[in-house]
Parts: sequence; structure tokens; C-alpha cells
Amino acid sequence: MSEVRTFGGWRERRGFGVAGLSGPQTAGALGAVLAALALAMVRPQVLAWLAVPVGGLFSLVMVRVRGDSLAGLLERRVRILRAGGIRHPDRAAPLPGVLSALHIVDVADAAGNEVGLIWLPGSGVTALVPVEPLGVELVAEDQAQAWLQAWSDWLSHLGYLSEVSRVAVTVHSGPAPRPPHRDVPSGVAGSIMAAVAADGLHTRTRTVVSLTVSADQKSDVTAACASVLDLLSGLDPLSRCGVAILPAMGSSDVALWLRQAFDPWLPDLVAAAMDVGPTAVQETWGTYRHDGAVSACYSWHEPPGEAMPPWTLARLVGPTDYPKRVSLVYTPVPAHVAAREVDRQAEAAMFRSEYRRRLGRDQTARDQVDLQKARQTAHEQARGAGVVDVSLYATVSAPDEQSLHAVTTDLEARAGESRLRLRRSYGAQEAVFAATLGVGFRPSSRW
Repeated sequence: MSEVRTFGGWRERRGFGVAGLSGPQTAGALGAVLAALALAMVRPQVLAWLAVPVGGLFSLVMVRVRGDSLAGLLERRVRILRAGGIRHPDRAAPLPGVLSALHIVDVADAAGNEVGLIWLPGSGVTALVPVEPLGVELVAEDQAQAWLQAWSDWLSHLGYLSEVSRVAVTVHSGPAPRPPHRDVPSGVAGSIMAAVAADGLHTRTRTVVSLTVSADQKSDVTAACASVLDLLSGLDPLSRCGVAILPAMGSSDVALWLRQAFDPWLPDLVAAAMDVGPTAVQETWGTYRHDGAVSACYSWHEPPGEAMPPWTLARLVGPTDYPKRVSLVYTPVPAHVAAREVDRQAEAAMFRSEYRRRLGRDQTARDQVDLQKARQTAHEQARGAGVVDVSLYATVSAPDEQSLHAVTTDLEARAGESRLRLRRSYGAQEAVFAATLGVGFRPSSRW
């Protein structure tokens, strides 16, 4: 089953299984129960020999530690031990781990401008489009709501484009490179210029929208690149969402974007495709070390259970004096699938309500809210609203592990103020780090 939540005009869908289990866990548990029942009917005496191993398997799947199953924790621990130690990427695959197969493809759009597309096998072809948000501080609430509605309409439109795999919005903030020293005049004018330079150039923020088109095989890359270029030429509706659209990144811009993610204090320079990766990386259970920084990666554990106003995430994605990346990943659900999904949810909510009524049980406040939300979602979807799966990933960096504690504390406080619950991605630091780069990669859930 899955539930659909409404967030200011768009939907967030989250799957869940029996007793809080995921899909593979639920299937495995049901399969084991059915096999045990069948075996008991044929040879009951064999059950005594299978009690211990079957109980152990059930414990691996059912026992939860901080929300994760023992099987998932053991799998991640084994993976880290096998990949432990310091790894040095080579020139054939300059990026480590899950990004080792990444390629930067140079293409030209209809205007003849160079565009650097990212092809990541298993994820697709991605274009990075920098945008300049206008902000919500000095904007009337009705204008901000209009921007939010335009964003919802754009996401709904993507549900009718079967080739679109996902869209990500990545906000990077951190210390800005210091400009070269220049002589300033003496006196009051010089002191004012020095103060402005010291305060205004301390931090910087950059927002990038990523558009990913599916490309499962190498033969699909050419068609996927053409689809991405068509999407780039039709980004005018995005300008009604409160952002100014800049030209898509070229290959050197993409290389610099990736290089500065692994070396956050690197100044702006011209980077080549072979220089995108770090010199060395080291993944541990709760941190990810790369070049001159150590990072901690977080994932969205629990979204708000109510409509989100436009300024909800302002604190989380706002500028900081330490390197931080927050990436919201939207996976549009095809329109025909979304229609069946919301109808199924509405029918399930009404069935639960009728079932409790016939048993003579009073409806709880939770049941009433679920029924109301299911009906509202089905009604709005029938009027054209879209359904998207939403994920959020965050990465913060510090020069060393001693400084990392203060950085992670600040991030968790910002998430709490934004009504979100983030959890440290233990055992999956490298994968979540890659998810915050906006290159089309999304971590897979094995358990």
C-alpha cells in the first residue's frame, strides 16, 4: 500500500508494507509463512529442524534497529568492510563508487550553445540548469502562492512526458572564494569597502535544476540527449515559478560543479572532464572523507504531515558558512498510473471507514483525516493535479571530524525548524553524497 500526501498543490507518495516492512521484506515474510504452512501439511516433523534457521531469518527481517532491519544493517556493514580503506580513483574512472561510470557528453542546443550532459548508466541522461531564485522575503504571500502553483503545474505536466525520469533541485551554499587582494583607498571610503567585501563575499549560494531522461542502454543515449535538449528549449513555464533561468551548464561547468563538491574550498577555475573526481575517498559508517573535507550525509526520514507554505524550507536551504548541499528529488508518476493510484487510495480509505462502522467502532481522528485527504487527492487529481514521489538528501562538510559535529548539529536544527526529520544515512554515505550532486542518481532501497 502507499499513502498520498498533499503539499501545497503537489503530492508526495510513500510506500509501506505490512507492519512497517518494505516490499521485499513483506514478500519474504509471506513467502516463508506459506512455505512453512505447506511443509507442515506434508511433513510436520521437519518443522522442528527448521525452527532455528527460520527463526533466525525472521529475526534478520523483522527486528528493527533505529528503523532499519538487521539484514539491511548487516548488508551495509559488509559492503563498507569490503570497500573499506582509502580508494584512489584512476583516470579511466575519475569518480568513485556509484559514479564511476559517469560520462560527460558534449552536445549543442538549437541556438548552437554548448551543453554538457551527464550520462550515468542505470540513471539516464541529465542536464544541469542553474537558476537564480527571487526569494520570498519581500514578496507578497499571494505572489509566493502563485509561484508555488506554477511549480505544481510544471510538475503535473511532466507526468504526461513518459521520457522524464526525475527532476531534482539542488541548493549548494558555502564559503565563497576570497577575491585577490587589491589596494583600497584610505579613510572612511576604504574602511567601508573593506567591510562590504568582508561581509558580502563570505558565503555564496547556487541553485541548480536537474532534468533526467531515462537511457537504459548505450544505444538510447542519443535519443535521450535529444529529449533533454527538447526539455531545455521548453523551460519557459519554469520562469513563472519565481526563478530566473540561466543557460544550461557546459562540460567545463559540470566538471567544476563536481570537482568543487569533492573539494569545497577550491576556487572557481576551468576544469576538464578528467579532473572532476577527488584524489582519494574513504567511506566509513557515518562519514565520507574526500580530498580536504569530511562530510556527513542525511536523508529525508519523515516529511511534514500538512501543507507546506513557500518559506518552509528557507531555513534548511539558506546560506551557511560551511559547505552544504540540499537536493529535493521529484519523480513524476505517469498520469494514467497516478489516476489509478489515487482512486485506489480513496477506495481503501472508504473501505476502512465502512469496516469500522459495521464493527461498531468509532472513527479515530487519524481515520477521519486519512479519508478526507484521500477524497481531496482524488478530486484534485481528476482536475489535473499531478502525483510525484519526493525524496530529500542533504550533505554537510567540514575540514575535519572535530569540526563536523558542530556542522551536523546546525543542519539538524535547521531541519527541525523546517518541520522535517532528517536521519544520518549510516552505511550509505557515498550513495547519498552522490544523490546530492544533482546528476540523476538516486539511492536504491534494498530492504
